[in-house]
Amino acid sequence: MRKLAELIVNNRKLLMVIFIAAAIGSAIMSSHVEVVQELTDYLPEDTETRQGVDLMDAEFTTFGTAKVMISNVTYEEAKDIVEQLKDIKGVSAVDFYEESDEDETEITDGEELSDYYKNLSALLSITFDTPEDDPEAQGAIKDVREALADYDTWFYTTVDKDDNASLQEDIKVILVIAVFIIIAVLWFTSGTYMEIAIFMLVFAMAALLNMGTNFIFGKISFVTNAVASILQLAMAIDYAIILFHRFMEEKAHTDTKEALIRALEKGIVEISSSSLTTMSGMVALMFMHFGIGLDLGRVMVKAILLSMLSVFGFMPGLIMMFNRQIDNTMHKSFVPKIEFWGKIVVAVRKFTVPVFVVMIFVCGYLSNTSTYAYDQSSVESAKMNEYMTSKREISKNFDLDNLMAIVVPAGDYDSEAAILSEIQEIDNVASATGLANVTVDDDEQYVLTDRLTPQELADVTDMDIDTIRLLYRFYAWKEEKYGAFLNSIDEFKIPLISMVDFIYGEEENETFDFDEDLSQDIKDMHKTLSDAREQLEGDNYHRMLFTISGPVEGEETFATIDKVRDIAQKYYHEVYVVGDSTSDYDLSKSFTQDNMIITILTALFVALILLFTFKNYSLPLILVVTIQTSIFINFTLPAIQGVHMYFLSYLIVSSIQMGATIDYAIVITNRYIDLRKTITDKREAVVKTLDQSFATIITSGSIMTSAGFVVGQTTSNPVIASLGTTLGKGTLTSIVLVMLILPQLLYMFDGIIAKTYYKSKLSLENLSKLRAEAAGEEGQKA
Repeated sequence: MRKLAELIVNNRKLLMVIFIAAAIGSAIMSSHVEVVQELTDYLPEDTETRQGVDLMDAEFTTFGTAKVMISNVTYEEAKDIVEQLKDIKGVSAVDFYEESDEDETEITDGEELSDYYKNLSALLSITFDTPEDDPEAQGAIKDVREALADYDTWFYTTVDKDDNASLQEDIKVILVIAVFIIIAVLWFTSGTYMEIAIFMLVFAMAALLNMGTNFIFGKISFVTNAVASILQLAMAIDYAIILFHRFMEEKAHTDTKEALIRALEKGIVEISSSSLTTMSGMVALMFMHFGIGLDLGRVMVKAILLSMLSVFGFMPGLIMMFNRQIDNTMHKSFVPKIEFWGKIVVAVRKFTVPVFVVMIFVCGYLSNTSTYAYDQSSVESAKMNEYMTSKREISKNFDLDNLMAIVVPAGDYDSEAAILSEIQEIDNVASATGLANVTVDDDEQYVLTDRLTPQELADVTDMDIDTIRLLYRFYAWKEEKYGAFLNSIDEFKIPLISMVDFIYGEEENETFDFDEDLSQDIKDMHKTLSDAREQLEGDNYHRMLFTISGPVEGEETFATIDKVRDIAQKYYHEVYVVGDSTSDYDLSKSFTQDNMIITILTALFVALILLFTFKNYSLPLILVVTIQTSIFINFTLPAIQGVHMYFLSYLIVSSIQMGATIDYAIVITNRYIDLRKTITDKREAVVKTLDQSFATIITSGSIMTSAGFVVGQTTSNPVIASLGTTLGKGTLTSIVLVMLILPQLLYMFDGIIAKTYYKSKLSLENLSKLRAEAAGEEGQKA
């Protein structure tokens, strides 16, 4: 370590040039990192939702849609608005209530009308001509917004919803606030003002390197992209603080260069060891079945490693460069003495420790009874975006559709018709649509896939029967159906889909000269059919759509999905039921397993690291139990409040809380053990431990707590907000237990700790005596 430290310090200028060049390269490469917006992309490859989504992307076109609620309008005004919106380029259809002749005088009394107009509010369902990411759809939704600018409107749509852009704006604000909080904390706990600037430069370097090197993964999730820098700042700034404080301690006894070498010699090992527990939590995330764990875990492991490299390689150059400024900005620490707190901790141990033991079991049980939300739209944040606000406001008056899809192999319309018929009989299925049940006449007698005779087609289209017969003969000749000529053409049946395609094609080729009205009718019918086929018919698969009434997730919804799947599997061996609800269903099934994996692996990794760190059998158990109980308490609060916790918050925060906040427990434990080597009074050792550790814990802990709460209160993305708030509460809980319960456990189990060191049979008391004797011998020699 001495040679490595000398190498770093002697080559500090070269290292700074290398880091600056790497930072410039990272800034350039960061723009090449793709940010994935859909969490479904991280579902395991073998899940039904992932396979179904991939098939739908390859086989079908999904047109953009929007739900728009217009408040404080009359029914007549709403009808006029509908006609106005239909004329906007790019708008395919505007669905609103259409009254029949019988109920025109009672338009406000019908039950059906209440699905579209209620409480002076009108709900319009808009379909666009193109997919939502198409520029035409983007332009159309912009025109719709402009047309409705004078009305009270609520837009529930993803057509112009840019989560990444909105999130990046939030993150900029969060980082600014976080930086101010960190500066305030460091100002309070620092010994020289210049160290604050050095810390921020080191962090900026580490964060930039991490963002730029994400290109090696090709793409990262919006979750990782949003929280990685914040977590890196909160978890890794400790490394810079540790090294600098070491430097200042050594500088009191030697010159600047030698002090820096000694600080690195000791700090490299100390910081590397400290980082292992943090990385262990991130590594545990990588074992999740849900791919978001691997995505976040590997980026954060890289972030921690790059933070350490920045501290070891970039920070020494800064310290030497600003050595004079460090000396000139020295000041007295503002951290107060808290010896009174240590005395209180020892005094109340007989009350608080039994309470703690009870809380282990009670909170452990309650945290497992928490209910979880698996759908992003089911989680609300302190700052609501337009999408979530519109959903909440529209839901006060109308039921929002929960649209699902069934994907099956192509070619069997009869089976599709049977499936659709059975699905419509399920209680909470509001509607079911496929090519096999799209009606084409007012009497709803025929559907698109029916085979019709010339007379039946004439009845549907109001075309002349002789013209239809001629078309049928021409179709039979072109398709080489010569049997139709031998028998009566009136008995020849052709699928309506095929006939519409045929007539449109021949009309376009000018084979027939239809009158203008008939030609327009043919074009309209073909466009309607083409739109339906793009959405419902692929080269190898067909898609059927159905809507479920009620919530997006929950036992009833998941049971309905199982019923739909069972029905479809009676007719097909290959079936995919796809939608937000199936995604939530898949996530709910993997949650229990992922939770178990993360909990066990994180605790195991941390315990092993602590075992080798302290070379003691009892200390890992004491520390892990302390932090694990803080995790239980953190996740007991939602259970008590009856709030649904977002599942990803639980999985990610539980690993971060164990991996990162265990460092606070290590600080307390290390300090206590060191003091017990020279102090025989356990009470005095606890008092001094808390007093001497307070600055370190308050610095690191307050930064992570503040970062979590700032994220939770500032971003409008419900997933990120939930992660932030949960992390803030968890860190605060860990600080309380580390500053209250852990010292009491060290005090009470002091004797056991002394007897459970491996590689040494020396108790702490004996070691204290030996140290005293050694000190006496040194005095005699002097």
